Amino acid sequence: MRKTLASASLLALTIGAAFTPSIAAAANDGTIEITGNIVATTCTVEGKPPGGGAVTKDVRLAGISVGSLTKPGATAGDRGFQIQIGGNDDCTDGAVAKVRFDPSSPLLDRTTGRLNVDAGTDTASNVQIEIANADGTPINMYTEDSQGVKISGHVASIPLIARYYSLGDAKEGKAASRVGFQVVYE
Repeated sequence: MRKTLASASLLALTIGAAFTPSIAAAANDGTIEITGNIVATTCTVEGKPPGGGAVTKDVRLAGISVGSLTKPGATAGDRGFQIQIGGNDDCTDGAVAKVRFDPSSPLLDRTTGRLNVDAGTDTASNVQIEIANADGTPINMYTEDSQGVKISGHVASIPLIARYYSLGDAKEGKAASRVGFQVVYE
């Protein structure tokens, strides 16, 4: 009986080992290397402490004729605005400040880097909202920051432009959108 029990135990171990899934080591396809820098510069943003999400910058685009937005890639309604930072001692002179847009913002089109407009029955169609630098160069809000501005006297203004962008044959309606942002420093 002992031989039978010992043989059965050995057989069970052998079968168990045969059915144990093997873990194959997979080779990496590459490496994502991340670098960063924590800086001491801490400027207020539009008079509010940074990082609290308390700032709402209201930019009102004027009504634009659909005739201005018939061709794909056409832009219209440029409206300049600025993000004001600083006024506090921790806003370090000589540092460069930029606006970085939140890549997880729900209305951000990750392919174009522009903003989709709110959905609804009275919403414009075939149009997005584009943000550009002060010189008019568009910003891909998913992958790019605004152009930098040097802080002087513990303050800086980061100039930007908001405008309509045609996807082709725009249709009339409301065109509202939004994107999160933060000020970053070099």
